[in-house]
Amino acid sequence: MELSNPLISEYTWANKPSVAPLGQIICITDVGENGVLCRGNGTKWVRMHPTVLYNLATPIVLTGTTAPTTLLTITIPAALMGLIGRLNMLSFFALTNNANSKTLRAKIGADSVAVQGAASMAATGFNFWLLNLNSATAQRNNSSTLFAIDTTASMDLIITGQLANASDSMTLNTLSLELI
Repeated sequence: MELSNPLISEYTWANKPSVAPLGQIICITDVGENGVLCRGNGTKWVRMHPTVLYNLATPIVLTGTTAPTTLLTITIPAALMGLIGRLNMLSFFALTNNANSKTLRAKIGADSVAVQGAASMAATGFNFWLLNLNSATAQRNNSSTLFAIDTTASMDLIITGQLANASDSMTLNTLSLELI
């Protein structure tokens, strides 16, 4: 995409300049829905605005198994969160409305950053946030759980579902992941 401002250069996250001159603005074209503007602080590139990293376009259905099943994997580039960045995930699931349990889980590496059980409901929202605590390796989620995830490395957010009865179903209808 051609920018209308000739003073703002375009890069991918992987090939952005290692030097971040104070006040210089660049556009990272391969992050988020429409790219992301970053400003140099003299040391590193800092995002200038919240960024939608992912929006689900097509529903994902889980049925026919009782094994934990990956529904979606979203890669978050290394060091994109910054020291005080926050991931916000908003999603909506439709479920078989019966007493059988259904489990929704969001994982980064081996860490379950959000878990929600559901039974006797036709739908549920599965939402969480994960905040870097002025450190790229220390986080807290909306349940006040502490984590030590290295956000300076590329990481995958993995959304899984599990059914207690293989004849039940869950459908991930919407999911949005935003970085603030």
